[in-house]
Amino acid sequence: MSLFDMLRRVSPLIVLSCLIGSAHALPPQAVAPATPPNGARGVDGPFFPQNRAAPVAPSTGTALQQEAQQRLEARLGANTALSNGAAVTKTQAQTAGLGYVAKHFDQIDTSHKGSVTMSDVRQYLQQQGR
Repeated sequence: MSLFDMLRRVSPLIVLSCLIGSAHALPPQAVAPATPPNGARGVDGPFFPQNRAAPVAPSTGTALQQEAQQRLEARLGANTALSNGAAVTKTQAQTAGLGYVAKHFDQIDTSHKGSVTMSDVRQYLQQQGR
């Protein structure tokens, strides 16, 4: 292989190395400063929402029982047959959509009067929680 053939093969590598070597001498590219709109902080978007919900600590013990009781009273007591201290029979509980009360009616009705009130349901749930 002649010297001329060797230079012809190596010349692209020489040119490439010269370009790479001179690239560091170029001035850095100017970048415009980024200012978030409306005084926002940081990135906003579907993966970084600004209005995040506060983390909810899991309830345990007494707090959990109170939360369950409040939810139950809200569902059973609000706009149902048990609202305002009314008493319901097993059939009324079934037709009113109070499945839990209808299913456990015999255990809730400890006095065997044929109807239960919200206070009877509360008492039954407290007994079941022990």
